[in-house]
Amino acid sequence: MRSPYCYIALDRCIQYQRKYNLTLELRPVWPIAIRDSSWFQAAKDMKYRLPYQDVDSFRCAAFHGVQMRYPVPDPVTQEAADDSPYGRILPFEEQPDIQFLTRTACAAAEMGKGWEYLNMVMRLVWDGETRPWNQDNYKWVKRAIDQAGIDSETLVKDVTNNPQKWDDIASKNNEDQADNTCHHTGVPLFLFKGEPFFGQDRMDVLMFRLKQHGLTERAKI
Repeated sequence: MRSPYCYIALDRCIQYQRKYNLTLELRPVWPIAIRDSSWFQAAKDMKYRLPYQDVDSFRCAAFHGVQMRYPVPDPVTQEAADDSPYGRILPFEEQPDIQFLTRTACAAAEMGKGWEYLNMVMRLVWDGETRPWNQDNYKWVKRAIDQAGIDSETLVKDVTNNPQKWDDIASKNNEDQADNTCHHTGVPLFLFKGEPFFGQDRMDVLMFRLKQHGLTERAKI
């Protein structure tokens, strides 16, 4: 929900599933800034990493025809820090936005509506048309959930009443990456027959491999 590269991959994930006899099983994870709050310090030490990401992510978005602006506010809440231009990540208990997005994404995925959810909600957060995207107790996010064909009142009530259930699912998805089954812990990450394809720039290679294993186009109606 926070990765620009996941957002850049979104359109192709949806288009490929419409064009081919293909189902991508969605497994939302916590952002690395939530899993490891020292990440910004490491990024500061690698002084070219974040400036390069700024250039590359918008370049890739333009290449793929994706409208993108960094979310306002950032789904991961930070505060200013004297020793870092990137600030300090607040504790998990003070992260309502990424909690809300990740929990509702997990809940939508569990009900088989994950891609419909992302198509509306992730686009709302990342396309820059709605700022701030989290205003008025997430009213725009709730509307986007409804537009995805999901009853937002029911979904939000579930994640509000059972937060630990959805936190555990997101954490389990992270653990499945970290246990070496996926051989990678970044996002977006695609896994097919134990073979990882990391990054939106490996999607063509993923499709190449799937076609080697018999992937066919859906019949045109």
